[in-house]
Amino acid sequence: MTQASQILDRDGSTLYDPRRAQRLLAEAQIDLLLASRRANVAYLTDSFAIQYWQYPDVANLLEVEDDGCPGPHYFAGLPRDTTASPFAIAHENRTYVYRQRGGGCVRDVRGWCERPGTGGPGRIDVLAEAIRERKLDAATIGVEMNHLPASTLHALRDRLPRARFVPADQVLWQMRAVKTAEELRRQQHAYRITEKIYRQTLASIRQRAGQVTVGEIRAMQMAMATRAGCPPLLFGYAFAQSGKKRAWDMAADWTQQTFDPGDAVLLDIGLIWRGYTTDFGRNAVLGRASAELRDVHARMVECRQQIAELLRPGVRVADVFSAACEIRTRLKLPPREGFGHSLGIECHEYPILNAASDWVLEQGMTIVIELVERAGPVAFLLEDAGLVAAGGWESMCQMGTELIELG
Repeated sequence: MTQASQILDRDGSTLYDPRRAQRLLAEAQIDLLLASRRANVAYLTDSFAIQYWQYPDVANLLEVEDDGCPGPHYFAGLPRDTTASPFAIAHENRTYVYRQRGGGCVRDVRGWCERPGTGGPGRIDVLAEAIRERKLDAATIGVEMNHLPASTLHALRDRLPRARFVPADQVLWQMRAVKTAEELRRQQHAYRITEKIYRQTLASIRQRAGQVTVGEIRAMQMAMATRAGCPPLLFGYAFAQSGKKRAWDMAADWTQQTFDPGDAVLLDIGLIWRGYTTDFGRNAVLGRASAELRDVHARMVECRQQIAELLRPGVRVADVFSAACEIRTRLKLPPREGFGHSLGIECHEYPILNAASDWVLEQGMTIVIELVERAGPVAFLLEDAGLVAAGGWESMCQMGTELIELG
């Protein structure tokens, strides 16, 4: 073990299910899973400062370290053999991101630095040593081929000539697709915070109709998220819509637009709690909704309900998509290329609910049903996350799906 290594005083549980991980690695004939994409390193180590801003840290945004060392800075190794310990690697400036107080669960943490004149080990030295210590230098090593720089992969092959490097991107997505109890707890808490923000958002729009601006609403949402202990929002849409104001109009000066009587309101928030995000869409009208708006929204809600009934363990995603298309035809809604996605550390995860998917739904997956409908100049977004349980899909959202009239 190098002098840059640290043994941290935690034996904590992991976010992932070790038995599922072991099974997936065995099926893929992978002896060591080596993650390099920040989201996956965070997942394997339960250390999210490298993925999202955790005040006052800046590890999440640096692709060039203070001393000029370039990324990738972070790696996590998970052996299939459970008697061999996982390990985590970071630039020596950032090894602290894996500490217990930040939520980290990996004990073997190693630092590297490639600044000329330091005399310390580089990332390939540290990676190769961690692999050799586990007697995996002639093993099959799964790497993120879609992410790992070619220079890093070539250097590892040179240093470990007997090892075989294979793609493991799909294995990581499969691990992350089925959530553990701790992951679900974090997701559900994120939704509770978001619902509080939505209630205050709608109250502010109602109370200050004609005065409150999109900029003020966004600032309030960000402040509420911060007070709840969350990093900055991944995203936070609050659109005021009318004949002249359109959702997702990139030419608009959003900050100065006001929510006026008669406007339709579209809300969508990605809020992060301890690494896990929401993707949550709701709709309102400032005043009494027209018959057209009520009709389109009601058919959207019915579509969402019928799609939810399709989401059961063992069902092919492509079959869900096909059945959802038929539902939309019956409800006289226009065709869509997709109806949602999984959710977790990132806003869009696999499986994606579209025709091209070869996934099969499993118990423990978090699936977001996402519908966008239009009624003239108005766009509606209904977006709910739910758990694929033994008996079917169970919404994580306590807030209703109705079109809210802010009278």
